Amino acid sequence: MKHAIRTLALVLLTTRGFAETPAPAAPPGIAERFGLEIAQALNERDRDTLSGLIDMHALAMRAADYQGLTGRDRQDFVRGTESVGVGKLTAAYFTALDASHGTVKFIRATKQFPPRSLVRFDMADHGFNYCEFVLATDSAGHTRAVDWFQLATGDLMSVTLGGVGQVLSTDNPGLVERLLGARPDASALEQLRRLGDLQRAGKYDEALDLVKHLPEPLVNSRVMLTTRASVAIYAKRTDEYYLALAQIAKRYSTDPAASFMLMDYYYKQHDIPQVLRALDTMEKRIGVDGITRQLRGNAYFLSNDLPNAIRYTEESIRLEPDRLEPHDQRATFLVHSARYADAVAEYRDIEQRFGLHFTRDIFVKDPEYAGLVKSNVFGAWLPDRPKAD
Repeated sequence: MKHAIRTLALVLLTTRGFAETPAPAAPPGIAERFGLEIAQALNERDRDTLSGLIDMHALAMRAADYQGLTGRDRQDFVRGTESVGVGKLTAAYFTALDASHGTVKFIRATKQFPPRSLVRFDMADHGFNYCEFVLATDSAGHTRAVDWFQLATGDLMSVTLGGVGQVLSTDNPGLVERLLGARPDASALEQLRRLGDLQRAGKYDEALDLVKHLPEPLVNSRVMLTTRASVAIYAKRTDEYYLALAQIAKRYSTDPAASFMLMDYYYKQHDIPQVLRALDTMEKRIGVDGITRQLRGNAYFLSNDLPNAIRYTEESIRLEPDRLEPHDQRATFLVHSARYADAVAEYRDIEQRFGLHFTRDIFVKDPEYAGLVKSNVFGAWLPDRPKAD
């Protein structure tokens, strides 16, 4: 059983809220079609289709709005952001999907007005993320995303582009002060620009060392602590990742934008009440699905509440019966409840449903299944010696 959740560090956070620019209403059904199209484009790594589904100009304008830019500064920012292109902006998604053999699934059109398209990134042991695409349909009937909210960051992409993206490239101390809450001197500005350069160059160990040694209070701002956690993931430094999360938990545990990232930390600490609170926040934001219910089942299992662990895992199966993980989780929880006949029935269903084949050795070697192995129902399913023909 794997309980850890790895935050998908595709982009970094900022610390401020954002008053969204209204988008034209999308006709019924468009959000569903868009969600299916963008999920397919991401799964197929189809850069051309993806570029046609995202309006970079509108996104750049929203990021400029977030910064309060006007006149020439606004024009230069929008032009520069557009020049980056959708390909570079979404490259991290492809990289993460390739590294984890992950998939993207359209979950639902939201009940907001206008509706948004909610998709989920399933990244196996690397965790998961949700993106909620803000849509606009033009007079010609073309629907594109003008922005998107990411659960892993707690912010819109326009906030990320207009916030941390500028912090790591600007020579304007006033902008950094507005975004991080502290005015940097010339040396700190140079460190921030150097940090951005190192990240873009993939020199994550060096970037990690730099972000840890930024001056106070920059080093302990939420955006820099989150940057530290993100860089630690890419540097494959699990120890540093959890040290960064510990600081985020210490300083920003009540910040809703940090709740998703901190869930991993609370699981590791076996702080189940905090895990459940984080899940409450998460489900209020993106709704209930097979993963959120599975995570809730995990949390109750860790607190030895087996009835609720089974209950929420069964709800996960009901919501998304095509996912293997909750079926396996339910079987394990049934074993811990000494409901061996039900556990064997679940394992048999897994074999049939997913085309898998269990062997006796898998269970015999694991002490967790000692009671199951001793049961008559297990012996009837996987006997010590195969029956003679």
